[in-house]
Amino acid sequence: MVADPGGPYRTRAGAMATFAVAGSLATLLGGLAGQSAWIGVPALFVFALLCSLVRVRGDTAATLGVLSLIEFCITQGSPAPFAQDALRMGLFAAGAVFAILLAIAVWPFRPYYPVRMAIASAWTLLGDLAGAAANLVGNKSGPASWDALVTVRRSVREALERARAALGVARAGQQGETGRGLQLLILYEVAELLLGDLAAAIEALRSRAERDQPIPAAAVEALASFGRVLHGLADGVSRESRAAGLELPHSALDDDLAPLFARVETEVRQALESAQDLEQGGADAKAFRALASPDPRPSLRDVLSPQSAELRHALRVALVATAAQLLATALHLERSYWVTLTAIIVLQPHAVNTVRRALQRVGGTVIGGIVAALIARFAHRGLVLVPLLFAMASVGVALRKINYAVFAALVTPVFVLLAESNAGSAHLTRVRILDTLLGGGLALLGAMALWPTRDLDRMPSLIAAVLRANQEYLDAILRRQPPASAAAARRRIGLATANAEAALQRLIGEAAPASRVQPLMTLVAYARRLSASITALGSEPPDAADAAPLEQALRALADAAQAGEAPPPLPPFAETTAPEPAQRLGRQLRVVHAALARLA
Repeated sequence: MVADPGGPYRTRAGAMATFAVAGSLATLLGGLAGQSAWIGVPALFVFALLCSLVRVRGDTAATLGVLSLIEFCITQGSPAPFAQDALRMGLFAAGAVFAILLAIAVWPFRPYYPVRMAIASAWTLLGDLAGAAANLVGNKSGPASWDALVTVRRSVREALERARAALGVARAGQQGETGRGLQLLILYEVAELLLGDLAAAIEALRSRAERDQPIPAAAVEALASFGRVLHGLADGVSRESRAAGLELPHSALDDDLAPLFARVETEVRQALESAQDLEQGGADAKAFRALASPDPRPSLRDVLSPQSAELRHALRVALVATAAQLLATALHLERSYWVTLTAIIVLQPHAVNTVRRALQRVGGTVIGGIVAALIARFAHRGLVLVPLLFAMASVGVALRKINYAVFAALVTPVFVLLAESNAGSAHLTRVRILDTLLGGGLALLGAMALWPTRDLDRMPSLIAAVLRANQEYLDAILRRQPPASAAAARRRIGLATANAEAALQRLIGEAAPASRVQPLMTLVAYARRLSASITALGSEPPDAADAAPLEQALRALADAAQAGEAPPPLPPFAETTAPEPAQRLGRQLRVVHAALARLA
């Protein structure tokens, strides 16, 4: 059940079936390898390396790899004759099939329900973005308040990625597209376009606010109306019903704002029409864009490169797991595989996350162990014990992705009292806590000593990826490439910026020097502003003479960020003759140039 990633039914069934096969094989191979230490130790190293390398295929693959490795460690730590190993494998497979049937077949099968919910979530967040911008403009908030919109835009991008994945899974394997599927596809693509155009409109208003220029009241009213309409549209998509009273604004705006708000209004109208067709079962579906091509998978050469972060993490897991097994065996620890399991679960690709997970795992296990001892003493009868453990397991799994410490505290009694043979032993609780402390300590040692991943070293390449994505997007806008190409380029900006933002948050947690963090914060903050200004160029494209310096500057800034060097002087921009979006982009590039110079 833990292997269930959620989302579309096909994704869930595929992930759980994959783990059913991989976990069954791991159960058998671990039991066979545990017969001899000369075989078991190298087998554990190789299996841990392979299970960790599958992380390159995404979060779901990483989870399945860890769970398969856990199965291997459990059976290796409790070796048995071949007949019993085969029985264990059969029982594991039976449990997996039961879990798949319970999660997939028992509930009503509505193939487009997960897609509809994912797309409705994206439209709700788009409405939040428009409403939050209207509040900022209407309240005349200071420049710092605009940074709060960054989190909302990142949430929209994440929601769009979930919707994109759900669409791809729902469509795969079908002989033809259905009306509902096509309307949901259109709603996704309109949301992709709307995110960029809405961000461009907000960026234009922010530019005016920063220069103390008046902002038309019509713009505030339009943003507020867009927010209400988008929330109503999302509600209609989620329930497949038409939301009543959705009126779009017809505001009179000045020259530079009118084209941006007109594009936003056009896209919202297209979405409303598709939502209406969705309510009618997908009638008259007409797609006007194409989905971006899927991302290329990493090559074997990239994964096995000495500089590969995935390879380094896989080697780190394999070495720490092997060391944990050797140490636990040498100390003759009871339930020695608990040490190995803790080390595997705690060890994360980044040191900050490893420290956090270690504290959560150890703290949760200690609390859960105390709870298990109390339950064993006062509620050892089955009529009381079974419902109690059922409730703890249900709540624990529900909170697993929200608070791992609470999850560990709730499931520890379940494992100690239900999964182990001598359920009523308080001695087993002490063993669990001791093994967890030892495994957590080994994981921390491995994270600090074996190729520690420092986000400070990775940030230049992440910033360079953001700037190169903006360069490709600028080229797509200026060369009037097809809308699908421009949308794919803008999506790459969103993903690259999200990676940089996540690394920056970890970097702040590492207490990096302020002289390094401050320019990085500036670069990440301006990454999304660059893409919004580039989007605005689509409505007021500059001539070749004004566009050439912008392209040249972005290329030079990306090269300097990648090399970790001070960027060369920027080419001169047209200060007054170029369209306002081009002037705005030029001003933002100067800020990026200054931040890169400080970083170098």
